[in-house]
Amino acid sequence: MSDFYYTKLHAKFAGFRIMVLANRLACNDDLSRVAHDTLVGKLDELIDLARATVAAECKLAQNPDSPEAEDLGEQIWAAGQDLTYLWREPDGIDLLHCDVCVDWATKEWYNKRTGEWRFLDGFPPPRIKIGDDRLNGLCKILGQIAKETGIVFNTYTTKQYFGVEEPDEDPECYVALHGSAH
Repeated sequence: MSDFYYTKLHAKFAGFRIMVLANRLACNDDLSRVAHDTLVGKLDELIDLARATVAAECKLAQNPDSPEAEDLGEQIWAAGQDLTYLWREPDGIDLLHCDVCVDWATKEWYNKRTGEWRFLDGFPPPRIKIGDDRLNGLCKILGQIAKETGIVFNTYTTKQYFGVEEPDEDPECYVALHGSAH
């Protein structure tokens, strides 16, 4: 058996999916709707993973000596590896468009558009974290998901349409991304 209790994870992911869909009704702009829709898609993937693993566990428990027992065991093991490694990004899984990936071990960030690696040099990477005020309370749900499942999602973006607005958080990130504070 695996270290994960997939039936419980399935129920949690399904419950969070309902919360996100209900919260989406309060969205008043495309940015917020995109973040909600992306999260629903990611939760759907997690629900499918949990559902398939529960089915494999049930099938294996019913007939542990079947010819497909080894394949079922591998499927269960692979699901645990996915949850442990693929769904556990250090910065979280992007919900918005973000061209910046940070490697905290080497203290560098990678720009997907230019293909360049750069050192952090004491400054945060050039990305903007969008908060609850813009995402209609989605960040609170993201906090609950992280707390209850260990899977972290982020709301960083590098989209250029923030150039005419004030930044949500750190002005240095805003200046690094857009070149000026206004």
